[in-house]
Amino acid sequence: MAASFKDDAFHGVDANDAFAKAARSQSPVVVDIGKQIEWPKGLAPAEASLGSYERGKKITQALSADIDMLILLYTQLETQALLDVFTGNKEWSPARAETWYPYAHNFDALRSSIDGIDDDDFLKEGVFGNLYAMTVGKTKVALFKSELHPKANGPKLPFVTLIAQLVGELKPKLVISTGTAGGIGSHINCGDVTICDTARFHVRSRYATFAAIDTMSKDATELKNTTATSGTHVTYAMEKLTPLALPGLRECHTRLLTNSGYEFVKAPGAANIYTSQHRAPGPEPMVVVSADYLTVDDSSDAEGLQKLGIMNETDDAFAFYAIDRLPAASRPHWLSVRNASEPQIAHAPFPKGTSATKIIDALKAKAGTIYGIYQYCTTLNSAFACWGLAADASEPAKTS
Repeated sequence: MAASFKDDAFHGVDANDAFAKAARSQSPVVVDIGKQIEWPKGLAPAEASLGSYERGKKITQALSADIDMLILLYTQLETQALLDVFTGNKEWSPARAETWYPYAHNFDALRSSIDGIDDDDFLKEGVFGNLYAMTVGKTKVALFKSELHPKANGPKLPFVTLIAQLVGELKPKLVISTGTAGGIGSHINCGDVTICDTARFHVRSRYATFAAIDTMSKDATELKNTTATSGTHVTYAMEKLTPLALPGLRECHTRLLTNSGYEFVKAPGAANIYTSQHRAPGPEPMVVVSADYLTVDDSSDAEGLQKLGIMNETDDAFAFYAIDRLPAASRPHWLSVRNASEPQIAHAPFPKGTSATKIIDALKAKAGTIYGIYQYCTTLNSAFACWGLAADASEPAKTS
């Protein structure tokens, strides 16, 4: 394995994309909070073994392990933030990966459908991603850091095939897709989290292998789940744990304001974890919107996102579509847990006649700058929400 991993935040994104260029011009604020957490009795996340598999050794056969909850992770910084919360150690490195379980079942069969293999250290080794096992109370949790992404690996969408296979083998009761997102609507602030049981596609590519995606996107069709999303420990996470992220978020805000034109970004305060019971305001309050390109909401609704949902990202609907294609008897529940790494963008009126491309690029550049600074610290709150869901699934004694 290479001495270090390549940055994976923008795999599959044009190098000249305004959002990506702006984000890469910034450095994220990264803090340590895991060792500050006071967990409710019996609910501290703990390391576990994944069945009888050997750490660091490729899993090349169908996976068999007793798991209740599968958490899908995507970028390195998102993974580090969740690891800080769940383990007190944010390191994500080749050495740390050797303590995980590399998942490679059917890689050769899927290889020809994967674009960009040479851009990823694990894919070059024939590994789809890495698994890690933990417990939260009685809940057995598997983390999966995916090296395949809908927007990165080509029009055959090997990510969809991978998720269907992985979920079909692990048979969890619940699948969570989590990480950074853009807030849709003026009511969503940096660090707020949404736990959505509904998803929509917002795509501009055509996918011959999965033609239904294009139709669902054009028709704004909902993918719908029925999982209850609010409980004692999600509330505990919002009230008792998200304040731990505030010092980092304040540092983000201070750093952001060294750039001009960002006065519209609110100073951090108490974060919300919105659920189907604690709903956010707005016309589409609890729907996650999954695009296959980097999109941004703004106060003029230039990209038409406001009628679609509350958070904008690039993975969840693809994962949930894969799950919903499984036989009904083996289909788990799923939830999107997303943190706003950038809010709705406010911008001075554009001169009359400004092209749509110039407008969107200007908005994306502003959003990318915010994301580049806030991506880690906002993800801490998603990690707290994931813990809350795992703790609620454990059904222990109530916390005070």
